Amino acid sequence: MAKTSISLFLLCCLLGLVSCYATNSQPINVKQAGLYCIANTNGNPPYEKFQGFIDYACGILDCSPIQPGGSCYFPNYLVKHTTWVLNLFYKSRGVCNREIGLITNVNPSYPGCTFPQL
Repeated sequence: MAKTSISLFLLCCLLGLVSCYATNSQPINVKQAGLYCIANTNGNPPYEKFQGFIDYACGILDCSPIQPGGSCYFPNYLVKHTTWVLNLFYKSRGVCNREIGLITNVNPSYPGCTFPQL
């Protein structure tokens, strides 16, 4: 009975891992070099959630680069600022907020504004 329970448990763990990678999704809480979390602007982006996430994350992280006078303040676009904060949160906490963000391997940095790396 104990062998059957352990075998069944291991099989479920293996299937969970295969399912996670087969659907091309990332496990939660995984930071990877060369990957970035950016604002998802596909379809109808939830702009009010973008601002809410900025307010939340900047309450616990240093967001001075997107504040007036900061290296990433211009252009002063909500999507650019959201992308910067999502990526900072991803790089520091290992979590990309999938409700408003997505993972990409394209570096979102632009002249004058370098996004955090691992």
